[in-house]
Amino acid sequence: MRRGVWALLLGVLLAALGAASAYAAGTATTTTSTTTTSTTTTSTTTTTATTTTTPAPPTYAPLPASYLPAGCVGAGAAAIAVPGRRVLTLGTPATSRGPSAYPTKAPIVRFLSSTAGGSACTTAHVTLGSASLFGGAVTARSIAATHGRGAVSGLEIYGSPVRLSAGHPVNVAGWGRMTLQKKVGRITAPLVVELVAAHYGLPAGTTIALAFGASAQVVHQSKKHHAASGTHSSKRNGHGTKKSRRHRAVAVPQPLVAVPSLGYKSKHYVFPVDGGASYVDTYGAGRNDIYDGWHHGADLFAPLGTPIVAVANGTLGLVGWNELGGWRLWLTDNKGNSFYYAHLAGYARWILTQHHVRAGQVIGFLGRTGDAFTTEPHLHFEIHPRQPAFVKLGYDGAVNPTTYLQKWKVEHVQARYIPQPAKLNAPVGAPRQEAGVVWHQLLVARHLLGLTKTTSSAAAAAKARHPFPHPLSLEASRAAPLPVAAVQPASAHVSESGSDLPLLVGGPLCGLLVLAAAAGAFTLRRRRRTTVAAQPAPDASS
Repeated sequence: MRRGVWALLLGVLLAALGAASAYAAGTATTTTSTTTTSTTTTSTTTTTATTTTTPAPPTYAPLPASYLPAGCVGAGAAAIAVPGRRVLTLGTPATSRGPSAYPTKAPIVRFLSSTAGGSACTTAHVTLGSASLFGGAVTARSIAATHGRGAVSGLEIYGSPVRLSAGHPVNVAGWGRMTLQKKVGRITAPLVVELVAAHYGLPAGTTIALAFGASAQVVHQSKKHHAASGTHSSKRNGHGTKKSRRHRAVAVPQPLVAVPSLGYKSKHYVFPVDGGASYVDTYGAGRNDIYDGWHHGADLFAPLGTPIVAVANGTLGLVGWNELGGWRLWLTDNKGNSFYYAHLAGYARWILTQHHVRAGQVIGFLGRTGDAFTTEPHLHFEIHPRQPAFVKLGYDGAVNPTTYLQKWKVEHVQARYIPQPAKLNAPVGAPRQEAGVVWHQLLVARHLLGLTKTTSSAAAAAKARHPFPHPLSLEASRAAPLPVAAVQPASAHVSESGSDLPLLVGGPLCGLLVLAAAAGAFTLRRRRRTTVAAQPAPDASS
């Protein structure tokens, strides 16, 4: 009886294994390429496959780096402007190159090819093929430009196609802002990426331009003026006699080349923008909205709503609206030097009642009010030394702030020391409307819209300190981005990479093993019952 049961179970098991093997052999298909020829009958499938060879990734050569020269640059591969440092240029002047990258390990900029031409500054051109930023976060099939003006094709962000129009920036994963055809200081490029948060080892405020061109740095020379007595001219009147007239020459103030001491060491001062900013030397550049026609300060670019801090201990003055400067203020340090801040989005609430400040205290928030409403958000910053030679020049006593800014320390204000912004009323009309738009953008940037009184102070402080969200990116997730050259187009037909045999065999096999174990347990239990029944009954007389 027992032998018959075990033989039956063994036969069922072998039959199931045979059926599973036959089914797997008849349905499993191996596909290794895009070309497959199959001939099918009622019982047999024949598969013919071809093999495709994947080319090896290219080897990138180091891209030579140098600093932006004072003269004109017709075309260069890339430029990196880090706040407080000289502008770094890559592959400048542009030449024909193969695969190049900077740096070669964890490259910030790389491309597969570069072609260049043109000898004159305004006619020099460069074309970058398969360009990539930050290890593939931003890629472009082609970037072509003549003296910084051109076109971008095949633009993608993390592999997703993007369509942009010139002058309309788009956010990049919370850490950057990308713009087509933009000018930053002397540099013009068809593709510009600005960091709004630290990324890839670069600080917030860093600007990267691809296929750029740069205008020559403005050289200021004193103009020769006529003597105060003027020049003499004569004109005959109606009576035939000469009538004399003297013309007084009008002297136009020129930008200053001196860099005087402010009376304190550089470590005494703080960079005016929290966390740094992106800027280039534009002091003395032409300005058609200023009476004497030149730029008196530096434009420090950073995201709207970035805290603005006092550069030194001192006193605030002229806090309010100006037609050109928008919301502006003046800070005078204890040595009498004056510092001008303009285009603010709003003021720190406490400065409306307290005018004495300490270095590093938040006094306002970066914006674009005044004549900067149509530009990128930035802080216009000027330095006016107290020395008599500069004071007598009045507003034209402003000196080039670039040298000072490069030496001042950049600080990061802690969350609990960032105050709430205060809103003032701008003049009626367009100024008030524009100031209202910037104010709303400030509230959005500082995450202050919709806050209720039930919000904890800690949460509010955390939001105020981090106004720009930093969602998960490839770098944050520690996933290595794919090189541009390593990305290959996928076949239209994708098949399974492995056989279904383990699944087809393993399922029935496990079921049969369970069935066999149950049968064995039933047989053992029945045997025990039979043995007990066969034992003799105990003697009742014992």
